Amino acid sequence: MVISFYKFTSRERGCVFEMKKILASIMTIGLVSASMFSATQAVFTDSEVIGANTFAAGSLDLKVNGEDEPISVSFVGEDMIPGKTVNAGTISLSNSGSVDGILTVKVSNPVSNEISEIEPEISSGDVPGAEVDPTGYDANGGDGELWDMSTITIYFDMNGDGEMQWYEPTVWNGQHLDMTTTYRIQLDTNLWSANHGFDGVLAPGETVNLGVLAKLKTDAQLASQPQYNGLNNNMAMTDDMQFDLIIGLEQTTP
Repeated sequence: MVISFYKFTSRERGCVFEMKKILASIMTIGLVSASMFSATQAVFTDSEVIGANTFAAGSLDLKVNGEDEPISVSFVGEDMIPGKTVNAGTISLSNSGSVDGILTVKVSNPVSNEISEIEPEISSGDVPGAEVDPTGYDANGGDGELWDMSTITIYFDMNGDGEMQWYEPTVWNGQHLDMTTTYRIQLDTNLWSANHGFDGVLAPGETVNLGVLAKLKTDAQLASQPQYNGLNNNMAMTDDMQFDLIIGLEQTTP
């Protein structure tokens, strides 16, 4: 068998090379044309616009007896006598906002005024123009002794009867207001923590009542605590005690 090889001349090789270039150009043109045809041919489409997308902030709005500041109501306890608990009334707290809020309750600016110095006070050792303070610790203003000898109870009146029941949640029920750094009420501090099944959360439109009781301790009760040595009930005659209640509503954790 004879196998022979054909040799292209340089001219023939040139012709073959030119033919390849022409074929490549034709293929490129075809691809571009196909691409252009594909890009320009019609297809069905449809689109819609969702307009006026709006996001709004919620609100917290605490009302006291339906009011914002200035509040026209207050707690009033009159004719305090040793051993008697005085009911100073209740107020309503409501959330007129749009989100849940948790209540906070703070006591601030306590003052005990020496309204007048009558003979029983002076003969019992009261000093005109000065507060008798055996411990020397005095976080309340004024010259009266009533604050040091009293206790207050702040509570949520869940059944709305105007009286404190044993099962109702208390905000503060301590026995000492202002005698030493230990026997004192924490001022400007939230006193409320959830108890008796009430978490203190007010939903929008929800209302709860808050009440305050006050009691002047008896001489026997004062004598049982060394920090009261030197105080007696007569010194509190005609005195008053005042304090601010700061009620807040804070957004609950998301």
